[in-house]
Amino acid sequence: MAAVNLTDEIVPDTRTPGQPLIRTAAGVLIPRNQPLKPEFAGLANNPNIQLGHAYANPIPAEAALGGPFRSLYNYPGIARRKMTANEVSANQYSHDWKVQSTYKNIYGQLLCTYVGWNSTAAFVQHNRNFIRRNRDVMRISNARDTYLRSILQDPEATDMMKRATGKWLSMNLGLLEDPDHLFWLYEDISYYHTKIQQVHDLPSLMYICLRDNLVMPPKYKYTLFNIVEEAAMDTILGSKTNKAFEELQKSTKRRRMEAMETSCENPDQCQCNTIWHMLYAPTAQSSGSNPKYMRQNADGLLDMRGFDISDLRVAIECSDQCGCSSACPRRRCQRGQTKTLIVSYENEIIEFALRTTEPILRGEFIAEYNGVVMKLDAGTRRDESYDVSLNMICPELVINSASVGNLTRFLAHGCEPNAGLIETHSRVKEEDPLIPRVSVYAIRDIAAGEKVLISYYQQWQLESKSGISCNFDSFQIQTNINFDFLGAAQTAPTTCHVIDSLAVTTISPTKMQPFTQLYLFFVIRRPPLNATFVIFVFIATGLHRYHFSHYHRWFHG
Repeated sequence: MAAVNLTDEIVPDTRTPGQPLIRTAAGVLIPRNQPLKPEFAGLANNPNIQLGHAYANPIPAEAALGGPFRSLYNYPGIARRKMTANEVSANQYSHDWKVQSTYKNIYGQLLCTYVGWNSTAAFVQHNRNFIRRNRDVMRISNARDTYLRSILQDPEATDMMKRATGKWLSMNLGLLEDPDHLFWLYEDISYYHTKIQQVHDLPSLMYICLRDNLVMPPKYKYTLFNIVEEAAMDTILGSKTNKAFEELQKSTKRRRMEAMETSCENPDQCQCNTIWHMLYAPTAQSSGSNPKYMRQNADGLLDMRGFDISDLRVAIECSDQCGCSSACPRRRCQRGQTKTLIVSYENEIIEFALRTTEPILRGEFIAEYNGVVMKLDAGTRRDESYDVSLNMICPELVINSASVGNLTRFLAHGCEPNAGLIETHSRVKEEDPLIPRVSVYAIRDIAAGEKVLISYYQQWQLESKSGISCNFDSFQIQTNINFDFLGAAQTAPTTCHVIDSLAVTTISPTKMQPFTQLYLFFVIRRPPLNATFVIFVFIATGLHRYHFSHYHRWFHG
């Protein structure tokens, strides 16, 4: 069988001028040197499915200019070779100068950088038409600067944080003349991840580190759709949840269905409530906790009253079977993120976290959790702290965002969370496979500037506080233990369990050396431990030679 769309690499969606955008529903990883399975024939002919051997963030054509400058950093989707100020005169009139970002210099003048050029080629702009011609870039820069100026007014912000805003708000010559400064890597990641977002008309994304000495930014491949491993796709295709509506009706025993209202634009044809009854609603034979049916209202909001992180939850979105438009309130995950979010470096313990630049209402959709869909027993080495387990849709699978994901991989833990994860039964077309999806919704109002927090723990663990640290302030690490050999005040974790709002996952510290693993497992098996003993184990095993932040994802997700 000849595959129609099997390629070497699965890539983010792109826009072709004059052509409608084909939105990828999922990418499916096919092992190299193996024939395509016959059961994947439908996938191979589906224009909304990409089949490939790997997922990649290719370097955009406008950035692949080459040039003599070679960056010290090799990050997915970012060109290492760039042009410099020395090449400006030769390209002044022949080159299509595409503006990447704008700043204010120490004199208050407008300064801009260009795609494919390093910081030495930045220019001060006096042309009055510049702002008009670059409205999108200016809009993104203005939103960024508004957020940074709010830091200057925040009484909880440290002097270092306020001082660091000057990198954008009053840029100095020294930074411009240092193209290898980590600041420019942060700016590149922000720009190129924003480009992926903009293809789907989603808001810009910014990575910031408000410190005098910047830490390395996160390194991963960015995606707005799930990447599915071959074995996981076998599970999906064989699952009852994957059946098209008409097929599901034929194979499901009829039973009395409770009448429910729907906010669908086309309520007479909407099938979402019927899908709930056929697939997820509790029956007399059901055991365990009863799942909660999360339904959007006319504004696309979920009712979050009585939200319990221990509950099983599922939201069901419309497909073409319902006969409604893409603006239907019951297609919230399909439309994607609308709020501008920032990935901000917080401290050595939680590292990066997600902040919102604008208010979010309780029950409002924030973003989708994207990553690689894989089987729980896949046997592959991975950082399990990035797993989100699925309890309602294909329980044998997880979504892992360790190496491929989007901004939701930076959701931090909060003992009083303001957001939750909702499994989402959603596909645009009934002919598409039902790829498991997870949505992030606000469980209370979130103010502009706040961190978006989920709970990694079940309610009983939060109440017992066993091995859980909740005293990590937004801006300063508040602690009662000083780890001098780590270079910062930090509280030692006493457990290696990450419990998110969907599932409980035990993390394997695969990155540690065998001798270290032996001692750390002794810590895991015997919580709670006093801090003194934890310090002893860290020193005895040589962990003090490693930067503590490497272990944050094992302990705190």
